[in-house]
Amino acid sequence: MQSVGTPTLGQTLKALIVEHDITAAELARRADLSVASLSRILNDQTNPSFESVTRLARALGISIDSLSQATESPIQHTTPTTQHSFPLQAIYALENSDHTLQSAQQLLTQAAQGSWVNSWTHSLISPNITQPEVTKVEQVGTRRYQATLSFPHELLERGSLVSILSVAGSALTGTGAKLLDLRIPEPLLRTFNGPAFGPRGLRDTFNKHGRPLLACTIRPMYGLSPKMYGRAAYEALIGGVDITADPTLMHSIPSNPWRERFRFVAEAAAAATRETNEFKCHAVNITAGTIEDMQERALWARDLELAMVMVDSAAIGWSALQSITAFCAKNELLICAMGGRALAGDTLSEQLQAKLLRFAGADIVSTGSPLRGNVSNRRYVTGVLNALRDDHLPAGADMGHYVEQPLAGLTAAFPAVGGGHNPWHFARLIDATGHDTIIQCGGAIMGHPQGSLAGATACRVAVESLIQAQNEGQNLSVDGRHILQKAARYSPELKTALDTFQEGSFLFGVVQSAPKPTEGSVIPHGTNPSPTITPFRRPETTPEPTNED
Repeated sequence: MQSVGTPTLGQTLKALIVEHDITAAELARRADLSVASLSRILNDQTNPSFESVTRLARALGISIDSLSQATESPIQHTTPTTQHSFPLQAIYALENSDHTLQSAQQLLTQAAQGSWVNSWTHSLISPNITQPEVTKVEQVGTRRYQATLSFPHELLERGSLVSILSVAGSALTGTGAKLLDLRIPEPLLRTFNGPAFGPRGLRDTFNKHGRPLLACTIRPMYGLSPKMYGRAAYEALIGGVDITADPTLMHSIPSNPWRERFRFVAEAAAAATRETNEFKCHAVNITAGTIEDMQERALWARDLELAMVMVDSAAIGWSALQSITAFCAKNELLICAMGGRALAGDTLSEQLQAKLLRFAGADIVSTGSPLRGNVSNRRYVTGVLNALRDDHLPAGADMGHYVEQPLAGLTAAFPAVGGGHNPWHFARLIDATGHDTIIQCGGAIMGHPQGSLAGATACRVAVESLIQAQNEGQNLSVDGRHILQKAARYSPELKTALDTFQEGSFLFGVVQSAPKPTEGSVIPHGTNPSPTITPFRRPETTPEPTNED
């Protein structure tokens, strides 16, 4: 019931038409309503929808509250569905900025709307078109601002990461801003397929449950023939590694063409599977100049019964990545996205890249180690892992998530944690990341003094002994060192690894110092001498002069 003395919606609109000196037909045109519909609203013959009231308020240049207070009808009691119901929210940072809050807001608004200059075409835009707008700006530090922009869902194309990044990237043009995070609306998120296998499919393929998987990237990155490259993969696989992989550099080079390399690593994986009675796999690098070339290499890998391929995700781009992930899912190939961290600059954060790689459909994503750096860096890497595995991402700036993100039941991705780990790190690493992860330890395996087979055995023994101890109730962060030393009594390979690698050192991103100079003497043997170099330490003291001198 309308209270006595309170004007109806029709009466309020009639007063506003007179106040703005326009006709009812002009108001109907501006609000994109038919004249008949507006006539029924003016005569209080119908209860208009919330969307119709919103259009009328926008056409008159007034707030929606001015009209909603005039009636008590379904306008206040229904759940509205407007153009702002499912916006794309983007969080930006302006650093070392001399702007004020108002000028920063204006700067980002003009960049997002493309309204740097006024032109005659602006008058042709319908007033019903929703424009990107800055919904929040706050100062978060000295000369540092954080802004939230809302982009209407009409600007986004279904199932396209390129569309999302193009729209969000419009506010970066000429502003010097950095894109921190994105909140993709749930209806749009459902248009992405996500990973085809994920952790569950990967574990079912390898039949390995309850422990992290082990991975090894073959070293050196170049110089090996295809046959010797396959031999190196075989040594690591037969020693206990679950997955060997090509480095991102190894696409197709003259000394190691992709067809020959694929053939030899496929033979190595098949032989290791037969001899160990465990499923072994090598992830071949299919990165190429065109999508057609990548698809050809993926089909060649499938014909060779290689279950996994990898791409340099940062090099091929988002559009090519979505194309190749859909192609691999159709052909039942696991796909690993590597190389993203190498090209992670100031434009996209690593958490955002991990989230987008999951949306794109990557089954395995290479991430950094939570053990390197200080506590802030460990929380940062934990945020990356959460973006790949969790079912819901709450807002938490310390973990790199600046906005809450629902994931709509999207399949999780398997993080491959790298960064130069050796067996000393496994206890803290498993305690920090859990079991649903792949430990990359190529340096500890390929750099083992007794060879890669012994290095793989050492890493496998270390992981399984730690998992067994954890299942028995021991705390890995407290008892990890004792557990490894106890296991080393029964594994000479692990004992050598623990003696060789320092407990706190990483084997990635470290410049090795040159060895100390040594001297040697050549000792001939027999009539056909085969020289043997006998090294010894340089004498520290000057020898005393002899009488002959």
